[in-house]
Amino acid sequence: MGARSGKPRDDWPTPMRTSLPSDAPVRLRALLARHAPSRPTPLVPSLRAPAAVDELPLWQAAEAAFGGPLPAPFWAVAWPGAQALARGVEDGVVAVVGRVVFDVGCGSGLAGVAAARAGAARVVVVDVDPLAVQVALLVAADHGVVVHGVVADPITGDDDLIVGPGGADVVLAGDVVYNVDVGAALVQRARAWRAAGKDVVLADSGRPFFDADGAAVLARHDVPVPFAVEGVASRSVTLYRHPGGHAGHPGGRRAHGD
Repeated sequence: MGARSGKPRDDWPTPMRTSLPSDAPVRLRALLARHAPSRPTPLVPSLRAPAAVDELPLWQAAEAAFGGPLPAPFWAVAWPGAQALARGVEDGVVAVVGRVVFDVGCGSGLAGVAAARAGAARVVVVDVDPLAVQVALLVAADHGVVVHGVVADPITGDDDLIVGPGGADVVLAGDVVYNVDVGAALVQRARAWRAAGKDVVLADSGRPFFDADGAAVLARHDVPVPFAVEGVASRSVTLYRHPGGHAGHPGGRRAHGD
């Protein structure tokens, strides 16, 4: 889809919208019901997420619904990287119980919702696209959990402002590298997170420019994907972990204010 699938639209990239109308959840519900109804995700069938079969009708409908150009609707696909993160959380490979979790470039919020269901003390889902954050909140509500949504650049932004004082205990990032600049920025930010004692868990499905930077491999999965979006029938996803300074203490800390 757009830059991720290698099939850019003629007007790509589209400037990012910075705010949404008050009835955005209602508009999004209607839009998703028609063009990207929630379906069980292949790797974690107990989790449901919007699943666009074809990007262009959805994209056009979204622009009509919100009255102007929009960036590609990355929030309408259960990206294989997000599924791998969710599976790692569900299997207990990624420790989140009682910890503060930061879902970087959340898309539909699948990884963050999995963390909330698994007992994270607090989950913050962050994306530069306010529609993605709103969809993540809807997906969380559909699963009976609460996540906190923030519209910001999760790779270059200030963790204390985005997540709260002290940032997160666990950082989750799946399929967020789609150009060389983002790839380089993620490597540097991941090093900073690790130096600050945070566990950094990455998932990548063979995107160009991704650099694991020496992270340990936790798991590998083959994930079915929509051909119209990805151009292939499945992707091989690798789950990586950079342990932070608190890796031996998976209990983490309580959410701020708890």
